[in-house]
Amino acid sequence: MNADSPDARARRTARRLLAGAGCASLTAYHSAPNETTYVAHALTDEGYVLVAVRPAAGSALCEDLAPEDELQHVRLDVTLDAADASVRVTAATAHLLGHLHWVPASMRETVLTTARTPTCHCAVTGEDPLLGVAELAAVEGGRLALIETDRVVVHDVSGVSAHAIEDVVALSSEPTVSWGSAELLVATEAVRNLGDLSLNALCDAVASGNVPGVLCSERPSEGICPGLVGRVLCVDADARSVTLMQLGRARTRTVVLLFPDAPLTPAALGPALEGLSLSALSLSLLG
Repeated sequence: MNADSPDARARRTARRLLAGAGCASLTAYHSAPNETTYVAHALTDEGYVLVAVRPAAGSALCEDLAPEDELQHVRLDVTLDAADASVRVTAATAHLLGHLHWVPASMRETVLTTARTPTCHCAVTGEDPLLGVAELAAVEGGRLALIETDRVVVHDVSGVSAHAIEDVVALSSEPTVSWGSAELLVATEAVRNLGDLSLNALCDAVASGNVPGVLCSERPSEGICPGLVGRVLCVDADARSVTLMQLGRARTRTVVLLFPDAPLTPAALGPALEGLSLSALSLSLLG
């Protein structure tokens, strides 16, 4: 599969979201379909989603109503907001239905110390979603569980797609480098430092096919705050691409800018963007 195809990008997004990115919520849809509980989560290399939850007293996931030996039918929803915090934009979501197996208190430490993830996390900051899961499971009233599923549905800039969990884990593939929040901040700042002139030129160049990338959507600019017209928002960034939203007066575009020399480190992203933007600006001046 082409590493830059929409399906490959969606599968990487699914793995990233299930591995700990974004904000996750859990719903026991049979017993309490309208009750949602936020959880800490991580993906194991066996394809299970490990979750920690501190359910409120009387909720469907508390121990009185959901004992350790009782299987739960649950829905997990993970939402990733845009990297640019100046506006509220959803970059991607992942959704799955599965069977939740509670981990007995006597087995929690063993499960947490032996769990492994299919992603490589930040070696500089030490960020690892398993640590967040362990911390929440250890608080008073905290619980640990494994979710077993066979499919995940992803909503991203390319649309909606479904993926088998074994394809998302992809044990035989090259490990996915998962940037921590500090690394993502470095990458986002590199995008912002280009300025809207260069970013608009990049979006136009992607749309015209002059630089590597994909035009994901184009729609009329309706209901946009006048102060945002002409801006380009960084929706997301990773080692292979940057997702940009171009807010024009007449139309709004969403493009994925692909890096020819991917995967990149956050430090290398800035120079790569500068090189592509110079090419895009030259093309816009000549055109």
